[in-house]
Amino acid sequence: MGSLICSLCCGTKRQKEIDCPEDCFYLGKSKRYFAEREETQLLSDFEREMRKVIGDEDQYLDILQNIEFGIYAVYKKQGNITDRDAETALEYLFEMGKAQLDLPSKFLTTLPPNVQSVVDVVDDILKMRETVTRQKEPLMKKLKCIYRVLDSVRTHYSLSDEYSYLNFIGQFLR
Repeated sequence: MGSLICSLCCGTKRQKEIDCPEDCFYLGKSKRYFAEREETQLLSDFEREMRKVIGDEDQYLDILQNIEFGIYAVYKKQGNITDRDAETALEYLFEMGKAQLDLPSKFLTTLPPNVQSVVDVVDDILKMRETVTRQKEPLMKKLKCIYRVLDSVRTHYSLSDEYSYLNFIGQFLR
């Protein structure tokens, strides 16, 4: 304790054969490195699981249609919803879901009222589905659906038309 060791011994024997003091700079740096690495792996695994929904939408069609119907209904009713607003609302819901899974997430604090109305309608739809079916939807299933709709918003977004996604889904919901 309190003596100098070589870098090789520090790296290979740290906290195994050598009882490192908690305030050791290298121990702290090592813990941060491995924590970040684990976090990166968790996020990578999560993202991979989310991408599985793309191309395998059939088992989620009813939820996907409900979410898109809700978004479109807010757009038609309020008229002040753009593709970017829908994207922000879905990102918010997705990040909140990640937080429930104890995954690192970005927190969007205050949402503009038009974005909040999209968040509210999607959240209400997901809750209403559970009331009707009397079954709690797994969070991962909800997140996959939100992820898929979010992907669709981004895919259909156009710089020249801020309603391109909304108009696209409107073709199928009229």
